[in-house]
Amino acid sequence: MKRRLPAFFTPRAVRRLARLLLESLPMRERAFVVEALLSKPVTVETRHGSLKFLNHGRGSYKRARTLLSKEPDSLEWIDAMAPGSVFWDIGANIGTLSLYAARRGDLEVWAFEPAAVNFYNLTANCELNGLDGKLRCLLAGLGAAPRLGSIKASQLAPARSFTFRTKAGSTKGRPPGPPRTEQLAPIFTVDQMVDDYAVAPPTYIKIDVPGMTLDILRGADRTLASRQLRQIQVEARESGPGGRKVVEMLGRHGFVVIGRNNRRSGGDASDLVFGRPD
Repeated sequence: MKRRLPAFFTPRAVRRLARLLLESLPMRERAFVVEALLSKPVTVETRHGSLKFLNHGRGSYKRARTLLSKEPDSLEWIDAMAPGSVFWDIGANIGTLSLYAARRGDLEVWAFEPAAVNFYNLTANCELNGLDGKLRCLLAGLGAAPRLGSIKASQLAPARSFTFRTKAGSTKGRPPGPPRTEQLAPIFTVDQMVDDYAVAPPTYIKIDVPGMTLDILRGADRTLASRQLRQIQVEARESGPGGRKVVEMLGRHGFVVIGRNNRRSGGDASDLVFGRPD
């Protein structure tokens, strides 16, 4: 039976009490408390079985709890993937979609995430779910050419979206957090991963990297030409200039829009699914 806190324990009161308790403890005991809290993951029941997520702050908790409601169309897209396929999750964050795909048990999943704090959560979630060998995690970004990229991120704020763009994105509506600092991360091309590092060529690709979609596609010329690649899901606004460029670029490789996966908790954000007509 689930225990309920008394009514006077509002979220604000609980946060204040937690701060007071931690501040009253010696440093050594604080470390034990944090370790104990991290050992209690968030569990989400899915159609493929339960998934555990490291409860590493508000961002990680929210992404875990909204797994089934935020992008239900994307989950159905993953459910429809052909058994034995290779799924690339580019911009995996803490791995919500990667974990869901790997939990199917009949897909080979590769997750790319360049932000160190998110990569830690991603690999911890892989460990919590016993997915070693089914989900391969790479601390890397993808782009138009190999280089070092700079990310403005905080190692104390997991599960947030980061970008390699020079200009930081809007923080309107987001809860205040620690200041972001520069982090350098390696950027490879999709073709380079396949040709030089023996990463399994993708059958399905998901791209969710703010401001980098076109660069990622420019570095995937040979992979896009391969008939092994069946479908690509890209976060884009079809009527916007960036979305039109994505449609045009993929059209040159024979891809057309075959689906539109809406996000139920992201404003007017949506994902375009591209495929080659048979």
